[in-house]
Amino acid sequence: MPNITMLDIEKLKKTKLGGFIKKSLRHKAPDPAFHAMLGHNPELSASMYFAWGTVFNTGVVDHKLKEIIRVQLSRTADCNY
Repeated sequence: MPNITMLDIEKLKKTKLGGFIKKSLRHKAPDPAFHAMLGHNPELSASMYFAWGTVFNTGVVDHKLKEIIRVQLSRTADCNY
Protein backbone atom coordinates (compact mmCIF):
# COMPACT_ATOMS: atom_id res chain seq x y z
CA MET A 1 0.00 0.00 0.00
CA PRO A 2 1.61 3.30 -1.09
CA ASN A 3 2.13 6.00 1.51
CA ILE A 4 2.36 8.87 -0.99
CA THR A 5 -0.51 9.86 -3.24
CA MET A 6 0.37 10.45 -6.86
CA LEU A 7 -0.57 13.96 -7.97
CA ASP A 8 -2.32 14.59 -11.27
CA ILE A 9 0.25 15.39 -13.99
CA GLU A 10 -2.15 17.72 -15.84
CA LYS A 11 -2.64 19.79 -12.70
CA LEU A 12 1.10 19.80 -11.99
CA LYS A 13 1.75 21.15 -15.50
CA LYS A 14 0.03 24.35 -14.35
CA THR A 15 2.42 24.82 -11.42
CA LYS A 16 6.02 25.96 -11.33
CA LEU A 17 6.97 22.34 -12.11
CA GLY A 18 5.27 22.63 -15.53
CA GLY A 19 8.50 23.22 -17.43
CA PHE A 20 10.20 20.22 -15.85
CA ILE A 21 7.21 17.98 -16.54
CA LYS A 22 6.92 19.04 -20.18
CA LYS A 23 10.65 18.45 -20.71
CA SER A 24 10.40 15.05 -19.00
CA LEU A 25 7.50 14.05 -21.24
CA ARG A 26 9.32 15.29 -24.36
CA HIS A 27 12.50 13.35 -23.51
CA LYS A 28 10.62 10.42 -21.93
CA ALA A 29 12.81 10.70 -18.84
CA PRO A 30 12.50 10.89 -15.93
CA ASP A 31 9.17 9.14 -15.76
CA PRO A 32 6.22 11.46 -15.03
CA ALA A 33 5.70 9.51 -11.79
CA PHE A 34 8.88 11.25 -10.60
CA HIS A 35 7.00 14.57 -10.43
CA ALA A 36 3.69 12.98 -9.44
CA MET A 37 5.36 11.70 -6.26
CA LEU A 38 7.73 14.57 -5.52
CA GLY A 39 5.27 17.28 -6.54
CA HIS A 40 4.01 17.48 -2.96
CA ASN A 41 7.18 19.47 -2.33
CA PRO A 42 7.93 21.53 -5.46
CA GLU A 43 11.34 22.70 -4.23
CA LEU A 44 12.42 19.12 -3.59
CA SER A 45 11.03 18.03 -6.96
CA ALA A 46 12.99 20.75 -8.78
CA SER A 47 16.19 19.97 -6.88
CA MET A 48 15.88 16.25 -7.55
CA TYR A 49 15.18 16.95 -11.24
CA PHE A 50 18.42 18.96 -11.52
CA ALA A 51 20.36 16.27 -9.63
CA TRP A 52 18.88 13.54 -11.86
CA GLY A 53 19.78 15.52 -14.99
CA THR A 54 23.32 16.09 -13.80
CA VAL A 55 23.87 12.41 -13.06
CA PHE A 56 22.19 10.98 -16.15
CA ASN A 57 22.76 13.60 -18.85
CA THR A 58 26.17 15.18 -18.41
CA GLY A 59 28.32 12.14 -19.05
CA VAL A 60 29.87 12.31 -15.58
CA VAL A 61 28.62 8.84 -14.63
CA ASP A 62 29.70 5.82 -16.66
CA HIS A 63 26.90 4.28 -18.74
CA LYS A 64 27.38 0.86 -17.12
CA LEU A 65 26.87 2.37 -13.65
CA LYS A 66 23.73 4.20 -14.86
CA GLU A 67 22.27 0.87 -16.01
CA ILE A 68 23.08 -0.73 -12.64
CA ILE A 69 21.31 2.18 -10.92
CA ARG A 70 18.27 1.83 -13.20
CA VAL A 71 18.02 -1.91 -12.58
CA GLN A 72 18.42 -1.52 -8.83
CA LEU A 73 15.75 1.19 -8.69
CA SER A 74 13.35 -0.95 -10.72
CA ARG A 75 13.92 -3.90 -8.41
CA THR A 76 13.39 -1.74 -5.35
CA ALA A 77 10.07 -0.53 -6.80
CA ASP A 78 9.06 -4.04 -7.90
CA CYS A 79 8.97 -2.81 -11.49
CA ASN A 80 9.54 -5.27 -14.34
CA TYR A 81 11.88 -2.85 -16.13
